[in-house]
Amino acid sequence: MSNAERRDVAAYYTALAVRRRILEYCGALEDAAPTAIYVAGIDPSWRGADARWEVGMRVPASRIGELFERGADIARSLWDRENLLVHLDLDYQNTDYEGEAFSHPAEAFFRLEPVYRVIRQECGKFGLPLYCLMTGCGYHFTGRVALASPVLSRLAALPLGAPAWHGSVAARRPPGCPEVMTETHAKAYLGLGRVVEYLAHRVLRRAEALTSIPVVFNGTVVGSGVRGRAAVSIDFSYFGDPLDARHIRVAFGGYQTHRLREDIVGPRLARTVAPMAAVPRAGRGLLGTLRLRDLDRAAGLAGRTQVALPEVSAGVDRLVTEYSSSSLAAFHRSFDDSIVRGRDAWAASGRVDPRGVPPCVAWPLQQPNDRLLQPAFIQHVTRGLMSTGWDPADIARLVFSRYASDAAWGHHWSLRDRWARAEFDVRIFAGLVRAGLDEAVDFNCVSAQEKGLCPGADCRLNLLDARHQLLEHA
Repeated sequence: MSNAERRDVAAYYTALAVRRRILEYCGALEDAAPTAIYVAGIDPSWRGADARWEVGMRVPASRIGELFERGADIARSLWDRENLLVHLDLDYQNTDYEGEAFSHPAEAFFRLEPVYRVIRQECGKFGLPLYCLMTGCGYHFTGRVALASPVLSRLAALPLGAPAWHGSVAARRPPGCPEVMTETHAKAYLGLGRVVEYLAHRVLRRAEALTSIPVVFNGTVVGSGVRGRAAVSIDFSYFGDPLDARHIRVAFGGYQTHRLREDIVGPRLARTVAPMAAVPRAGRGLLGTLRLRDLDRAAGLAGRTQVALPEVSAGVDRLVTEYSSSSLAAFHRSFDDSIVRGRDAWAASGRVDPRGVPPCVAWPLQQPNDRLLQPAFIQHVTRGLMSTGWDPADIARLVFSRYASDAAWGHHWSLRDRWARAEFDVRIFAGLVRAGLDEAVDFNCVSAQEKGLCPGADCRLNLLDARHQLLEHA
């Protein structure tokens, strides 16, 4: 990115209305201090793998001016001193043409439109008016539940116990952020994850028949189609990490990922597609909202738009009630019970090497870095082991044992939790199978090769046989 382009983003942030809207999205209402614990930024001088949120700078929200001056991409922490944030991502992805959302934005967002509408409709059924923000390749739907709301205790009662990562918050929080997270807050975050998963199930059940490309959870790679490996991703993967470690883009924040990740989108797009802003859709038409991402137009919009996150406790309360009597909640209770009952017995059995599974299922378990960090591999392992009768809780333990192994992880787990990640990802994919939403239509050898899941070994097994067994067990 040239110095002129850097100045454009920094100059955009000098607009008083833009700064006010960003602070408002961080919880600074009526000139009060932001309620977000910290803000994160990606400096526009960073490139390639260095330009990732996982390694971005994190500072107390009071120092957000430093990010404005740098012309950085800006995100706010999910961790909030007064609220529990409800958040759902909707993204367009194409593994074969990763810059498609930037080179052909209208076409990419048009493919998202049916799922966007279903999300709005499903949220409407529960009185859940999540704020909708258009980003570079999708949407953010976000609201807040006040920590003083009675529904917080209902959410905290859903999981069994506090997350293991709760005791290590102090080791992960950025310098200058002395806030303490209560156990109830941490447990409510886990409970909210299960409720949002239920909402995602409802969306998926309706949306699959309305789209021309597959709908997946959490960025899972799909097999080849007419448009390459294109998919719509409903993403709530942040629930698999500690609350204090994750953050989300801010309304009216600069969006420059395509400029910084030439290694992903290619040099032509990195040079020719201008920086943009994340703007609210607010009932506007698709094409009109795409045009508003232009920095000059976004600055003008900021002067006549408010972006305070809506309080959605009543809607979440209704969602909790509906979730609690669902088959997904029954699966979650069974999963939790298996975790508690089987912990000692599983550890004593030494059951860490699955036998009689296809090489493509054993491969990521034998070489976990970085295969077991990819959702498609976790889904494949979960399907493969469930087809042989493995309990999902035991699969989660197995994945955790691989995360805990010496596999040259580097700093990967410095802000993440191995158990939370293993438990969440396996539970999500097993829950789809148990709910009948995953009929494993791509659990076959051709699709495995297209998704890069096949090790290419001399294998005479047919995954279709495993698929039949999986559906029988489900």
